[in-house]
Amino acid sequence: MNVFEEESPFIRFLNRVADLLILNFLTLLMCLPVVTAGASLTAMHYVLLKLVRDEEGYIVQSYFRSFKRNFLQATALWVIFGALWALMISTLSMVIQGGANYPIWLPSAILVTALLLLTVMIYAFALLSRYDNSVYHTLFNAVSLVFGELLRSFEMLVITLVPAILLLRSSVFLPFLVLFGLSVPGYACAMVYDPVFRKIERQAELDREEEEE
Repeated sequence: MNVFEEESPFIRFLNRVADLLILNFLTLLMCLPVVTAGASLTAMHYVLLKLVRDEEGYIVQSYFRSFKRNFLQATALWVIFGALWALMISTLSMVIQGGANYPIWLPSAILVTALLLLTVMIYAFALLSRYDNSVYHTLFNAVSLVFGELLRSFEMLVITLVPAILLLRSSVFLPFLVLFGLSVPGYACAMVYDPVFRKIERQAELDREEEEE
């Protein structure tokens, strides 16, 4: 096969890189108003899962279709997560300033809680992008998946933290993170949670068949 043929692995790789570049730009752009960040992340996961399943159509159209459809619920989730992050950050600040007035284990407990919350966020926005559900049930299902799929949850947490770790080590990674810092880790996470979602969908299909019988 000619390396420059449309279906060659090399061209498919370049197309995927271009898709992730466009998606990263859209996600960053739509996160800028801050209040729209939840809808932006949800739309990103919607497109990423399509990319992983080779169901992709037009990246921009798919992104904004999900953005509009899930805006209200995604924004509600974003507000909830924002409030929880604010609570943890303010608590950690008080602990640091209070020093000996607080138990020595408290900062570690806050850090573990923050890592769990980050993993719940990944699942929540991914679930919302794929399934019609209430905010409560989306959160409940996200928490259930975090503890029900501990190994996958840990993998996604590590993947998500890699860009921040790279940036802390050296600013030379900054251009790459600006171009791919959200979409590439998100794509890797979608590859991790896709089998879980497929299992959920197979079970839902079996339940429907049983009800019809």
